[in-house]
Amino acid sequence: MELKELARRLPDDIWAEFEPVLPAVVWQGNGRPPVGNKECLHALLYVLASGVAWEMLPWCFPSYKTVQRRLARWLAADAFHVVWRRLAERYERLHGTNRDQVLLDGSKKPAKKGGRRRGHRRWIAGRPGPPSTSGATAGPCRSPSS
Repeated sequence: MELKELARRLPDDIWAEFEPVLPAVVWQGNGRPPVGNKECLHALLYVLASGVAWEMLPWCFPSYKTVQRRLARWLAADAFHVVWRRLAERYERLHGTNRDQVLLDGSKKPAKKGGRRRGHRRWIAGRPGPPSTSGATAGPCRSPSS
């Protein structure tokens, strides 16, 4: 599936997997009616597939805050993981995994031990300027006469 397809519509076979598992959205009758699960799932998959930042979600999708709250609810109910695992297994059966293209996110790994530590920061200028002698400075500064 190409990214263009995912941006236009949520594939029916993917929605058919998620629909029975995701908790229903109930409207209490106060305020604006909630966005449906299908629209939120579509937005979530768009963010995952495109790599776009949450805040840059296109206007045709629900608010990124709404999608994040819905995802948190799905994760708390373990509904998202169940279906995601099934889809991953289906993909593995159909296409296999190319181990040469599997990526590791380096931002989640701890730094190596013995790495360079930050030392004393050098001044950009040759040396700091002289201290202020004006009385306008508030705080525990001493006056020049004391």
